[in-house]
Amino acid sequence: MEEKFLYHIWDAGHLLTPLKTASGKTLQVKYQGQYNTARGPDFHNVIIELNGEILRGDVEIHLHSYDWIAHNHNEDPHYNQVILHIVMDAGQQQYTIREDGETIEILELKNQLSEEIQKLLEQQNTASLNDNITYCDLLSAIDNDALISILTSWGIQRFKNKVRRFDAALMLSDFDQVLYEGIMEALGYEKNKHNLLILAQTIPLKNIREWQSEGMTALELASIYCCSSKLLYLCKNHLRPELYQLLLDTYERQRFYARTWDIDWQLFRIRPNSHPIYRLLTMANLSHKTKDKGLLNYFLERVDIETNDGKRAFSEFSRIFVESILPGAESLPKPGKSLVSNIYINIFLPISYMFFEKHSEIDNCRKILNYYKEFPALEENHILRYMSRYISEAHYQLINRKTILQQGLLELFHRFCNYHLCSECLANKS
Repeated sequence: MEEKFLYHIWDAGHLLTPLKTASGKTLQVKYQGQYNTARGPDFHNVIIELNGEILRGDVEIHLHSYDWIAHNHNEDPHYNQVILHIVMDAGQQQYTIREDGETIEILELKNQLSEEIQKLLEQQNTASLNDNITYCDLLSAIDNDALISILTSWGIQRFKNKVRRFDAALMLSDFDQVLYEGIMEALGYEKNKHNLLILAQTIPLKNIREWQSEGMTALELASIYCCSSKLLYLCKNHLRPELYQLLLDTYERQRFYARTWDIDWQLFRIRPNSHPIYRLLTMANLSHKTKDKGLLNYFLERVDIETNDGKRAFSEFSRIFVESILPGAESLPKPGKSLVSNIYINIFLPISYMFFEKHSEIDNCRKILNYYKEFPALEENHILRYMSRYISEAHYQLINRKTILQQGLLELFHRFCNYHLCSECLANKS
């Protein structure tokens, strides 16, 4: 068995309940987290309930418990946010010890797997992005209507999964903080999304609101973001000397926040216009101008769901990210259309749907879902290009007309294709 298959077991929830850790504690999975393709633990932003206590952090997955030490995680501070060590076989080990000396629970899977996954284990054979398989029983040789029907269904499922993720995060915060974390994470792109998420959790919006009520300016907030994270000192050449010095002087004078954090910024081969320093300035601007109405209410008021006009809604949403009130930052790169579209589809719409659902505003939920269904295609990524090998060129062009079809294809990949679980995929066809 490959370790990669355990990722699928965890991500898809192929587990018996209630779960027990190796030490005998009761475990409930509130949110399985987000798979990490970069350095560090396998899943970020996981939420679990351990013996009645809600915990949020990372998860690391191995075949055997001793792999933690074999992979030198016990000496790596980047694994100090791990709250659960998942293994197929724990042996006699009941706990795992992190680099900071903290003890974490082990979840042993071998006797806690669902019946269907036990059957799959007998014939399981994972695949990678380099496999030469080019035929798919589900997607090959079907007509346009069938393809649209299948991918629309999975696209809606992917949207609902995002809603579920944010609903789990809501257990530990509020709507504004969930949106704030989501935007920050998205602004980090692939390489720095976890870094910006950690920063949003380290400097929560409620603290920012308190400081703003005491007179904190947008410039002071920007200096806190850039200097407490030590990012400013790494990118002197990305800002005009006057702005660089202004941020540095402002941070030294401000009275609201003095801690610094060691964040492993990934700056190699970052496109100049996508540098995280610009994204932090964008977030400082957003946080400041929404202080009176609140972050989510500000967006909802500007977008105005009641008009039921999807094009106008996204146009207004995009305009929010372009407007700048930070002195000296007016000419700096702003988030492009591709990034704003991703935030709109993957963050704003699911959180708005969750908000209206919890307030029993069913009509607005329907409007949000229609905005999602009718949204044009996002910029294609490497997974979509990989999946194109399974379908005809005409079908791929059809899929790249709408976001919901792309999202459906992504959902199929993450659930089944990445692990070559063809039989399980076909069993879910209906």
